[in-house]
Amino acid sequence: MEIKNFNKYKIKWNIESETVIKPGLETIQAALKKLGNPQDKHKIIHVAGTNGKGSTIAFLTALAKDHGLSYASFTSPSIVDVHDQIQINSIPVTEKQMDEAFSHMQQRGISGMLTDFELLTVVAFVVFEMMELDIVFIEAGMGGRLDSTNVTKDSVSIIPSISIDHTKFLGDTVEKISWHKAGILKPNSQLVIGPLVEPAKIIMYKEAEDKSANVLEYNKNFSIKKHQYTFKEYSFSNLYPQMLGRHQQSNMALAITALLISGFELIESSVQQAVNNASLPGRMERIGDNLYMDGAHNPASVDALVEMIREKFPNKHIHLVVGILKDKNYVYILRKLEEIASSFDFVNFQHERALNATVLYNICMNSEKSITLDASRVDLKQNFENCITIVTGSFYFIAELKEKTGI
Repeated sequence: MEIKNFNKYKIKWNIESETVIKPGLETIQAALKKLGNPQDKHKIIHVAGTNGKGSTIAFLTALAKDHGLSYASFTSPSIVDVHDQIQINSIPVTEKQMDEAFSHMQQRGISGMLTDFELLTVVAFVVFEMMELDIVFIEAGMGGRLDSTNVTKDSVSIIPSISIDHTKFLGDTVEKISWHKAGILKPNSQLVIGPLVEPAKIIMYKEAEDKSANVLEYNKNFSIKKHQYTFKEYSFSNLYPQMLGRHQQSNMALAITALLISGFELIESSVQQAVNNASLPGRMERIGDNLYMDGAHNPASVDALVEMIREKFPNKHIHLVVGILKDKNYVYILRKLEEIASSFDFVNFQHERALNATVLYNICMNSEKSITLDASRVDLKQNFENCITIVTGSFYFIAELKEKTGI
């Protein structure tokens, strides 16, 4: 999968990388060694999991910002292009900073060693090394144990949730997937986990035992009750995240806990402000009156979306604009969305893995349905009374729709 606007830097600086996915750490560790191991300069919080990674990092960055910390983040996929995946104090990396990183990498001779995502991970660490930062937030690309982000000596680890996704690479059971996610845990460090299912939890505790590490579990060691966070001697009240959905309560709590155990002093008024300010493109992102975008692309995330719609928009006409990747469990996603949808518009979008909208149209059981052949022609202003329009299915679809419609 091509990372948008990444190739221009590769061409400019004559650095080659492969577009394939190759789980494993040996080659990226060799490349980072040539660069002086920039990944070891800063304090790091590493986030893996099936869903909730982006939201948890959104809470982490908001908390860091409202406590006056200097921070950076590396996330995926991009929303606009490669620049928004690497951010310093919530500002996308500049072309100048990218050029400086590529120039440094060219001098150290790492061309041809890496895949695209490994190269981008290295770029992020090189950019961050040039900065004086209090904390860096890293999101695993896929899995954890063999993911190119899993190259730091020490970090606090967060796993918000685990469910079935990326089965081709991670396995087809919760246990197999949990083994991959648990691999981000470092020896003698700390792991903060959300409300995981029991088989996943067992694997987390086993990994921690093997690595002499400590697990902090939501609703066991720390919790949110009646908008109040408690953990050991810490207590913060009146916490009202603007990000919609019940699962955001645990994501918020994970972020607060990870910063506390990383050694940062948090102030109640700043925590209150931060969780209210935290937002994330493509996660129930409010675009305008009665228009939202949410990249629900697997069973767990679509379950959360449907629950949130039921809770937030009862008795409303729900119009869903849908574009899905063909390697996702699109039948489950569609059946789940049918539970709350009044009408559908299935859209073709330009991605190598995009599912043809006709497939969705043909299997959809809802009588109110249509097809749009080009994302630039999507009608986002429905005229139904009390209508809520939600764009969903894939982050790549959302990104294209934003670009083509100028939202």
